[in-house]
Amino acid sequence: MSDVFSLLSAAHAEIWVSGGIAVLTTLAFTPLVAHVARAYGLIDRPSSGRWHDRPVALLGGIAIATAIGAGILGASVLGAGVLTGNEVSYPWPVWAGAGLLFVLGMSDDLLDARPEAKVLVQVVATAAVLQGGYEFWRGGPGWASVPLTFLWVIGVTNAFNLIDGIDGLAASVAAITGSTLLLMGLAVGHVGLAIVMAAVMGAAVGFLAYNAPPASVFMGDCGSLPLGYLLAVGALDVQGGGGPVVGTLAPIAVLAVPIFDTTFVTATRLIRGQPVAEGGTDHVHHRLIRLGASEKQVLTVLAVASAGFGGLALSALWMSASLVVASAALCLVMAGVLGAYLATIPEGERAEAPTSPSSTTERITERIGALMRRFFGGVSWKSVAGVLADLLVVSAAFIIALHLRHGGTPPSEWTILMERALPGIVTAKLLIFHAFGLYDGIWRHAGTPEIARLAGASIVASLVVGTGLSVVAELQAEAISVFILDGLVTTIGIGGSRFAFRALRQYVVSHQGKGRKVLLYGSGASSILAVRYLRQRSGPDRTVVGMLDDDPSRHGHRLQGTEVLGSLSDLPRLCSAHDVKEVIVPVSAVSKETRRRVLGQSRAAGVECKYFSAELQAPTEGEPKSTFGCP
Repeated sequence: MSDVFSLLSAAHAEIWVSGGIAVLTTLAFTPLVAHVARAYGLIDRPSSGRWHDRPVALLGGIAIATAIGAGILGASVLGAGVLTGNEVSYPWPVWAGAGLLFVLGMSDDLLDARPEAKVLVQVVATAAVLQGGYEFWRGGPGWASVPLTFLWVIGVTNAFNLIDGIDGLAASVAAITGSTLLLMGLAVGHVGLAIVMAAVMGAAVGFLAYNAPPASVFMGDCGSLPLGYLLAVGALDVQGGGGPVVGTLAPIAVLAVPIFDTTFVTATRLIRGQPVAEGGTDHVHHRLIRLGASEKQVLTVLAVASAGFGGLALSALWMSASLVVASAALCLVMAGVLGAYLATIPEGERAEAPTSPSSTTERITERIGALMRRFFGGVSWKSVAGVLADLLVVSAAFIIALHLRHGGTPPSEWTILMERALPGIVTAKLLIFHAFGLYDGIWRHAGTPEIARLAGASIVASLVVGTGLSVVAELQAEAISVFILDGLVTTIGIGGSRFAFRALRQYVVSHQGKGRKVLLYGSGASSILAVRYLRQRSGPDRTVVGMLDDDPSRHGHRLQGTEVLGSLSDLPRLCSAHDVKEVIVPVSAVSKETRRRVLGQSRAAGVECKYFSAELQAPTEGEPKSTFGCP
């Protein structure tokens, strides 16, 4: 890390000039561009394929492109003869490619360019990147590096264009990614990259002043395409300065947010049988908003995620290759769980109330199941997914345990043992997990028995593997601590992957503000059962805002994420403060006299009162009674 600061000190003038000029240019030029766009009717208006609900000026990318050019030019003038042996900028073919994409974006914003024209221009721009000396997997065979370069540059460029779906998101991710690549460029000694990324970061930060929610101007394709292109090239520049593993994975981590969004949208549209290239409101940011978050909250969450992955990418430069791979494996599992959950969120119009989570999940499950049966001959796709996820987690857990035990890079003898024994460790643990039935259950409904089974399977697997390796490899006593750590990390990792889906669903439901707001009387077991039922079956139709309990000692406590707000006498005040429309009373937990009191207080407060009961009914009695009954 000290190398970063020493290089930053040596080149601080050029970096500050590049970023400072870019910020000032964007701040000054963006209002002018927006004014001209509005004067000539260059407005992005609301439509079914757009998320915003008001007309917004287009072509903010003109200000961004101008700011980047001004920043690079200023740094070049200052850096002439100062940065001896270092390029102040990218080679000219790269800038020619950026210019082509700017023109493509302008034509698309103004005239709706044809899809084949977009692809052809992006192919030419990527060829310019190769001409400039950049390629994915630099030093690898040309038959692999050339197509991977086309896939990387075109993919990242379009991914960045696709995340420009809500106010401020593309500019925020560009600023964070640019700053990360700036630091990584300094870490690997590429000062020219740092200067270019300073200009990109400065332009994005300046543009955010007008593009943050509520945006007064959009960057358009003439802004998002060149930004994505320059960041993709910057990642390739970093890749050339690291080892083969770190150099491959670090750039992916830097751009994790746009890559995840594009992969998610592509996969879900293929599952639904929809065209991949068409616009829509089914991106990650759109679905997070449908969960009840505001645009500012979604912007904050994705910006923080981008910064977190950027920090991980920067840290990877000082990690061992095996630890980088282990971290990447855990991140991949985490992304899979998050993607599976987001896929259950309806992709309908923003104004529509979401459908029942369970029905949406069933539809997605049926489609994925049909796809998996086609390729796996009837094997349950959930079991296949569980085995693949556990394979990654078990592999990563053993590597992480070794690094934790030795406080950094393990000794050479342990590294050799890890490489030789890891396939056997993974195989043995997965077989034990199968014997314990970890692939038989539906984990989104898992409870305490599944936790106990998971813990038992993990402990037995670690004991078997540890004992076997100790006998075969004649390990010393320190191996015990390695396998204890391995068991703990494995249990946490697999438990997290199994229960994360359920935890996400429960957290979101408990924090949603949609639907009819209700209060529950009581805070005992019957009320907890009612909360679970309402969240699982009622979905967005009802939102439990709190509980009532006449025992003052329970006030302020939280059960299932729901706070005990007060006693029955507080009902009128709470109904007014939380816009409550209904009070629900678990009938099995209260007396008739108490029910009459609650009914009287509810009527006095002007809200409905309903009873909740869970009971078994014989089929001879006809159709089951409604769970909710009016007194």
